[in-house]
Amino acid sequence: MMKKECSVVRDVLPLYLEHMVSEGTTVFVKEHLETCSDCAAEFERLKSGRQIDTAETPQREHDADVIAAVRKKIAKRIVKAVVAVCLVFVVLFSAVLLYTSISYPVTKDDISLSTKTDGEYTYIVLETEAGKSLRFESKTEDILNEQNEVCGLRITLYNLQYHNSFAQNSSSMSWGRPLKDEKQYMEMIVQLEEDTLKISNADSVLSSPS
Repeated sequence: MMKKECSVVRDVLPLYLEHMVSEGTTVFVKEHLETCSDCAAEFERLKSGRQIDTAETPQREHDADVIAAVRKKIAKRIVKAVVAVCLVFVVLFSAVLLYTSISYPVTKDDISLSTKTDGEYTYIVLETEAGKSLRFESKTEDILNEQNEVCGLRITLYNLQYHNSFAQNSSSMSWGRPLKDEKQYMEMIVQLEEDTLKISNADSVLSSPS
């Protein structure tokens, strides 16, 4: 059976081990441990456990530092990957923007003019080369006959520029007038930097049934 003195000593052993008891208690516990093998063994057990905890603390701190370093390295790699993807996107977007935004002067090889009759309408058709988007300014004016009467319409296109396009098919624009219109005659003048193209729907009008 444990003595009362042993019970008191064992209660204060944790505090004694941490040097958290008074000087008188320290002397009392020390003298008791010198004479009581059981309490001395308990003290050694407590002291061994504390030494293990003390030894493990630096290891835990080291492990925490390693984990933090790994996380930091992973975070840096993720940031670098995101930045790289963003840079690639910016470069591609800039390339697309540059490819489609630069304008080029139109030559007669970039466009074609034709006429056609479809149903009750006659048309002048302007078709662009595949992969090119056409921009221009235009003006229209009446055509007068010898009696100074309006007999048709003249369309003039100028300042023609084309932009590259990702469309693989050619695009076309058309200007039409009803065949029954007294002003069904149309002519188109396309003013280029080095050429002037002209076309009219006279043949279509003449060949259409009255």
